Amino acid sequence: MIPILWTIGSFNVYAFGFFLSVAFVLSTFIIWKLGREELKEEEYLDIYLSFSVISLITARLVYIISNFSDFGTNILRYFLVRDTPGLSMLGGFIGGFLYLRWVTQKKKLDFWKTLDLFSLAACFALVFAKIGEQLGGAAYGRETSVFLGVKIIGLPGLRHPTEFYESLIYLILSVILVIIYKRIQRIKWPQGTIFCIFSLTVALTIFLIEFLKINTLYLYGLNIRQIVALLIMGVLLKPFIHRLKIIKLLSQNKPL
Repeated sequence: MIPILWTIGSFNVYAFGFFLSVAFVLSTFIIWKLGREELKEEEYLDIYLSFSVISLITARLVYIISNFSDFGTNILRYFLVRDTPGLSMLGGFIGGFLYLRWVTQKKKLDFWKTLDLFSLAACFALVFAKIGEQLGGAAYGRETSVFLGVKIIGLPGLRHPTEFYESLIYLILSVILVIIYKRIQRIKWPQGTIFCIFSLTVALTIFLIEFLKINTLYLYGLNIRQIVALLIMGVLLKPFIHRLKIIKLLSQNKPL
C-alpha cells in the first residue's frame, strides 16, 4: 500500500488521485480516437465527460453508503478522497448506464453502439482506477499466505491484493474487447456485444472477488454487492445469448 507516490516540496501526489486521472485521460483518448472514425468525436467527448462525472458521483455515493461507518456525519470525508479513497464500481456502472440511456434518446444516438464504445473506454479506465484503489488502501482482501499477498498497515499478516486482481482481469478483458471491436467493424456483428461481454465479466469478477474480501454476509452467504452482480448477470444474459445466436448465423452466412 503506497497512498503517496511522491512528494514535490509540500505537495503530495496521491496514488488514488493520480491513477484516477490517468484512467480518465486514457479513456477520453479512446473515445476521441474511435469516435473520430465516425466524425462524431466532439459529440461523443461531450457525452463522455458528463458520463464520467455522473459515474464518479454515483460510484462515490454508493461507496459512502456501503461504508458509512468509516465516514459517519463528517461531510468533509465524503469529498477528501485522498484521506478516504474508494469508489463503488456497481454504483458507477448503474449511474452511467441510466445516464447513457437518457442522453442517447435525447440526442437520437444509437444506444447500443454508444454503450459498446463507452464500455471499451471504461474497461481500460478500470485497469488504472483499480491500481489506484489498491495503492491508496481503499480495499483489501482476507489474510493469505500466497506469494501475492501484500502488507496492510495496522493489520496482521498478508492480505489478498483484490484490486490488483481486478486490474489484471480488466487488462486482459480490454485486449479482448479491442479485438472484438475491430471484428464488429469489419463483419458487422450486432451492436451491444461489447457491452454485454464487458458487463457480464465485470459482474462475474465482482461476484467472485468478493469471496476474498472481508464482508458481512446478508443473504444465503452473499453480500449486497454479490446479489446486485447476480441481478446484473441475470438481466444481461438474455440479450447476450440473443447476440451469440445472431453471430452464429452470420458466421454460417444464414439470413437473420
